[in-house]
Amino acid sequence: MEWGARVKVPTTLNAISVDKRRWREQGIDAAFGEPAAALGDAYLDMGARVSFTCAPYLLDSAPRLGEQIVWAESNAVVYANSVLGARTLKYPDYLDICIALTGRAPLSGCHLPDQRHASLRIDLPALDELDDAFYPLLGYHVGLLCGSEIPVICGLEHAQPDLDDLKAFGAAFATTSAAPMFHITGVTPEAPSAERALGGQAPTQVFQVSQMDLLESWWELNSADEPEVDLVSLGNPHFSFSECARLAALCAGRRKHPDTALVITCGRAIHERAREAGHVATLEAFGAQFVTDTCWCMLGEPVIPPAARTLMTNSGKYAHYAPGLVGRRVHFGSLAECVDAACSGRASGRLPAWLQLGEATEEPAHV
Repeated sequence: MEWGARVKVPTTLNAISVDKRRWREQGIDAAFGEPAAALGDAYLDMGARVSFTCAPYLLDSAPRLGEQIVWAESNAVVYANSVLGARTLKYPDYLDICIALTGRAPLSGCHLPDQRHASLRIDLPALDELDDAFYPLLGYHVGLLCGSEIPVICGLEHAQPDLDDLKAFGAAFATTSAAPMFHITGVTPEAPSAERALGGQAPTQVFQVSQMDLLESWWELNSADEPEVDLVSLGNPHFSFSECARLAALCAGRRKHPDTALVITCGRAIHERAREAGHVATLEAFGAQFVTDTCWCMLGEPVIPPAARTLMTNSGKYAHYAPGLVGRRVHFGSLAECVDAACSGRASGRLPAWLQLGEATEEPAHV
């Protein structure tokens, strides 16, 4: 920056370590908050856009099918490649800003059409009564199967997952897999069929996913031993406008439990749209708090209440990372289950209908 560096291509910024406008009122130590905010300023001074979101595909600058881009955030890379059909690799820190400054990137990997084909096929069982917890759980489980290979997932042709479902799937998938993208037959743009997604080649391996497989992954994400919920964590990746609307509808006319916090992270642009639509007022009346610019993978105390022992989230990504990042056990479930927990202060422990298998659905003992 001191050398007069300026980006040569339009550049958005990932979430930073603090809510840049409100970290002081949130009780963040200045020794952490000041350099974090200064780092954001350095990128802005080089010409980057004021975005500060881990979900840049929600911005009005979202790339189009076939567009060559350079993104680094893992969930964003997977979403761009898989859902939008744009082309990027998973770029490491600092290489991304070097590319922004030069306007040049390696011509390799998913930038090339023949490197975007699936090599694995994953077949799903017939499942009914799916809710929004299904997609992050499935993404988490599929990622465990894939390693660094690109999968094509078969069996969701009639499920009609929406963009929020695909966002949740991709974020959890990117948590457990090193692959830069996925295909879902009949859903994602380069997979009108499994054959097209595979590039006309036979898969190197075929996995048959069972309900029992998914149930085992469910218990992996549900690490909490006790039903109490001290914090409901939403927005990993950042909440979309449609998620804000859904949450507001679930919370309207209700009030959270006084001992349970509910915190939502989102980008500034989405927060402003939600505010104009009245969703922020509804959620704040419920008792929710909004945090912008940063995300749960970088948040700690005091945004996470120091006395909190257990949290609940609808994010497969955060359910996986939270125990290691913040030392809290996790309840994972749908958005509606998260709201119910915020109201009662307790997780219900109910399994979704699509995972109910009779006696086999009982949770394994914690020892």
